[in-house]
Amino acid sequence: MKVLRLLAAFLVSSFAVGSLVHAADWPGFRGSQGGVADDKDLPVEWTRDNFLFKVKLPGVGASSPITSGGKVFVTCYSGYGTTITKGFTFGKGGKGKGGGGFGGKDTGGDQKKLKLHLVCLDAATGDVIWNKEIQPKLPEAPFSGFLREHGYASSTPVTDGKSIYVFFGKTGVLAFDMEGKQLWQTSVGAGKHMWGSAASPILTNDLVIVNAAIESGSMVALNKKNGKEAWRVKGVGTSWATPVLVTTKEGGQEIVLTQPGKVVAYDPDSGKELWQCEGIVSGGFGGGYTISSPVVRDGIVYIMGGGPGGSTALAVKAGGRGNVNKTHVLWRKDKGGSTCSPVLAGDNLCWVNGTLVALSTADGKETGRERLYGSKSEYVSAVAAADKIYALTRFDGLYVVDRTNFKKLAHNTFEGDDSIFNASPAIANGRIYIRSNQYLYCIGNKGEK
Repeated sequence: MKVLRLLAAFLVSSFAVGSLVHAADWPGFRGSQGGVADDKDLPVEWTRDNFLFKVKLPGVGASSPITSGGKVFVTCYSGYGTTITKGFTFGKGGKGKGGGGFGGKDTGGDQKKLKLHLVCLDAATGDVIWNKEIQPKLPEAPFSGFLREHGYASSTPVTDGKSIYVFFGKTGVLAFDMEGKQLWQTSVGAGKHMWGSAASPILTNDLVIVNAAIESGSMVALNKKNGKEAWRVKGVGTSWATPVLVTTKEGGQEIVLTQPGKVVAYDPDSGKELWQCEGIVSGGFGGGYTISSPVVRDGIVYIMGGGPGGSTALAVKAGGRGNVNKTHVLWRKDKGGSTCSPVLAGDNLCWVNGTLVALSTADGKETGRERLYGSKSEYVSAVAAADKIYALTRFDGLYVVDRTNFKKLAHNTFEGDDSIFNASPAIANGRIYIRSNQYLYCIGNKGEK
């Protein structure tokens, strides 16, 4: 009997490990590996058979979908400011324009009709399981300028498989169980910005970490169980970047956030600053800002960003203390994109902003450059799986690129959908989940479970 029990335990544990390997979820912004998936045999050049489902969403938004336990979660909003436009002009807005990068007329309608949504769908069929409406805290920033390009649901949710945590700017951080029951709601600041709110929450231990730079000039840690504030770091500059959790070579953990002009690491348990170095000097609006989120591998943080003041990419070894400019910065290059985040594809740090650019992770030297399309203002962050890079665009479909030679393999479009694609794709269980301002798509090989 003892042998049988041991055999049963072995089989159960083997099945559990196999499930983790072959059925990995995509639990937050850019998944759990900074936009990298373990999935193989994803479709490259799509036919209609590869569109496993296409579901109309109850609202618009720029947040990315996430997956957990056979479900897809996505946020959106409705009732006000739903006419997302293609492109912007500086100054006064007009018909067919983005309303002006720094202002313009509010064309959103009646802000009192604004509703926020967290939607849960079946990952296999696209059927809506539940749709929770959230009452926003008004007034919100008016629907004009850059806000007309992404709106009021730009932060991607995050889940630990037990609860879902969402961030809606001044409305706050909310937690729901997997059946859609709201568990708590906590404000992290009442500030708003004419460019809106966009940073996504992350999880570490028993905490939800939120970059609330726009709402309160802070990074805030909340208890996962009750939403109570655990710690707060003040003085965070204008940043829309999502922080990342880093495990050092020594086994410690750090939270790293890129801020105007610097990169800073904090202790996850206390919020105490551990180290900092020179970061992105974007220049321009308000003395500088950061948008692009870092990625991590083997205890090294890779940062990329830019703005009117120039572009920068750098690699920093985590685990330092104090000023680490001379001790832990491995390389720094005058290259980068402004609004998208990079992805680690093999031994290269890559990003796509019209042109795919690849830098060697070893020394930052450029290893590849491939022009894909015309846009130079790309919100969407590329993802990678197996030997391919998947570069979704706002206006021109999705490009599949060979990560070994950076040559274009396919260009796939979304027939009948002329809305904007602002969200980064999610990859889980052999499928690619993509959301536009109208629909959620599931792309895969027909017949696969």
